[in-house]
Amino acid sequence: MFEMFRYTFFVYAVLAGLAIGLTTAILSNFLVLKHQALIGDGLAHVSFAGIIVGMLFADEPIWIAIPIVIVAAVLIKWMMNSSKIRGDAAIGIVSSLSLAAGFIVISLSAGYNRSIEGLLVGSILTVDAVDIALSFVLLLAVILFMALSYQRLFSMTYDYEFAKFTKIDVRKYDLILSILTAVTIVLGVQSVGILLVSSLIVFPAISSNQLAKSFKQAVLYAVLINVFVVFFGLYFAHLLNIPSGSAIVVLHGVVFAVSIVWKAIRRSR
Repeated sequence: MFEMFRYTFFVYAVLAGLAIGLTTAILSNFLVLKHQALIGDGLAHVSFAGIIVGMLFADEPIWIAIPIVIVAAVLIKWMMNSSKIRGDAAIGIVSSLSLAAGFIVISLSAGYNRSIEGLLVGSILTVDAVDIALSFVLLLAVILFMALSYQRLFSMTYDYEFAKFTKIDVRKYDLILSILTAVTIVLGVQSVGILLVSSLIVFPAISSNQLAKSFKQAVLYAVLINVFVVFFGLYFAHLLNIPSGSAIVVLHGVVFAVSIVWKAIRRSR
């Protein structure tokens, strides 16, 4: 049943996928409940431009893409905090400009030969040991940040104004959360692609909140859901010979549908 684990590339894919899945699951509720779910989608578009530029100047484009996406995340936060531009509008401005810039760079670069489809839908089966190491370093950084800042982040998530009133440096924690999200998105693009990476942030929160009775429980369920979906998404993708990113997202949709039905059954009792 699991003969694919004999292949190194599949084991690497599972390790990278689980690391990114755990990271996005931990971040998920903090972003979605603050109505910042679209930041994942916006930064994914920025990462497209970052990777395109990186391909032109480095053998490992990720090292150029990461600072570009971090700058974009900081810019989005600055626009949201320092102007009258709403969060979704700020995300839309930065992401659309980045996407357009990426396509312009491609059109002007005669030597560019990387498949656009690979960027759009992901290529997790091509990850190497460096990608895995980066994913686990990021996971540890997110776990450490959450462990040290959980109460402050919880307060900011449910009542931002009250958090400011209690002297929490909300801008600092918001900025760190955005930077960690930016790096997560860049690494996640390899797993499910630019078009689908935001699903790893959105689905865990909305599915877990159908089942959980507390915030901590929602975070735990989000982690379990992402681990289940990433593992079996990769398994069914290999079994059916379909894109792994698409399989992961479709399975997330199935889990969400099941969670809705379960919640309805539980209410009717």
